[in-house]
Amino acid sequence: MMWFFILHTQSTLAQEKTIYDVQDLKLNETTADGIISFQKIVPHLTGVAKLRKHVLDNPTLYPMEQKAIETSRDKKHEAHKRWERYMRKLPVQVYLVDDIQNYITVTTKISQQLTVCEKFNDELTLSIENKNEYPVSAEIELEAGKIINFPKSNDEIKKSINKKQKVAFNYISNGRATFSLPAKSKLAVKIPIVYSCDGRKGITLKELNNQISINHKINLAGYVYNEEKKELYRITSIPVTTSRINLTYL
Repeated sequence: MMWFFILHTQSTLAQEKTIYDVQDLKLNETTADGIISFQKIVPHLTGVAKLRKHVLDNPTLYPMEQKAIETSRDKKHEAHKRWERYMRKLPVQVYLVDDIQNYITVTTKISQQLTVCEKFNDELTLSIENKNEYPVSAEIELEAGKIINFPKSNDEIKKSINKKQKVAFNYISNGRATFSLPAKSKLAVKIPIVYSCDGRKGITLKELNNQISINHKINLAGYVYNEEKKELYRITSIPVTTSRINLTYL
C-alpha cells in the first residue's frame, strides 16, 4: 500500500522529536515513525503515572530553577513543575498500532442496507471495550465518507455507562469523542446520524463500489513513558472497519 511506503520514507528521514514538535501533530500514517504491536505498549501504560510519583518522592533527581520552586503553591505543585520540565526534555516517537482491536475492541451496529435519498435518519450503536489490565484514556475518530453525517454536539448521544466503574465518554463533534475505561470494562453509546441527499436521487453522492464503511482509529491520550529507554510515545492506530452499508439508488 502507498501509505506504507510513505511511512517508511518518513521514518528513514525522521529527526528526533520532542513534546514541542508533536503536541499539535495530526496523528496518522504520514507523521508516524513506525508500526508496532500494542503488546509492546502495554507494559508502559502506567509509565507516566509512575514517573509522576517518582518525581514527587525524589525531587532532587529532577532539578528546577529556584524561581519556579519559590512560586509553587505546595510540594505537589512543585513536583508537577519538575515532572513537566523533565518530560519536555525527552525524545518522542509517534507509532501506528496495527492490532488495536485485540486490546481496545470497538464494534458498531447500523443498518446494513440503504436506499440513498429514501432514508434520512439512522442510529449507530458504538461499543468500546478495554481488554487491558490497566485503565485507558483515548480519543476515537469515526469516519464514514460523504453520505453519513455525524452529530455536531453531544446533545443527542444516548449513553449506556456504568458510573460506578468510573467509565467516561465525551462526544466532541463530527464523529470524534474521548473516553476513559478502567481495566476490563466497556461502554456503549447510540449516535444519531443523518444520511445526505443531493436532491438528484444521490447521483452526485454515488459511491463507486455501492458500499460505504464505518471506520475508526484510536489515539491514546497524552504520552506513554518507557522508563527503560527514557523516551515518550504518541500512539495512534491504523484505521479499522467495523461495519459496512450496502447502497442502492432510486
